[in-house]
Amino acid sequence: MNKSITPTFMYPGWFRILGIILILAGILVFVRRVVTYDIVDFAGGSFPVAMGLMMIFFAREKDFDERIAFLKLKALAAAIPIAAFITMGINYLENFEGYSIETESWFSISAFECLTITLLIAIGWFQYLKFKE
Repeated sequence: MNKSITPTFMYPGWFRILGIILILAGILVFVRRVVTYDIVDFAGGSFPVAMGLMMIFFAREKDFDERIAFLKLKALAAAIPIAAFITMGINYLENFEGYSIETESWFSISAFECLTITLLIAIGWFQYLKFKE
């Protein structure tokens, strides 16, 4: 294995399991808030979901080589601008009515929600690229 790509995807393969556990914890937090408080709030569960997706994406593959590293980098490079446009679109649509008097603020997606969108796109695009070739 080439030493230059080793630090890029530094998590061992078993971090996928830890990532799945974190995603399930984030979903559990979301469901608990919906059931207990009757509010749909993605902010509480977005941190563990984003961290779980990060662990899954940056974990090593079984067949890790230069091709896999290139495909992951290519998927991440494509996901960042797409997620930025999605985030800007959601913020624009939510703020289309203007300033909220009830909350005295504008709506904005949190950084973890944006990271979650980015990593979901990157993982999906990586899987597509991996199985396309």
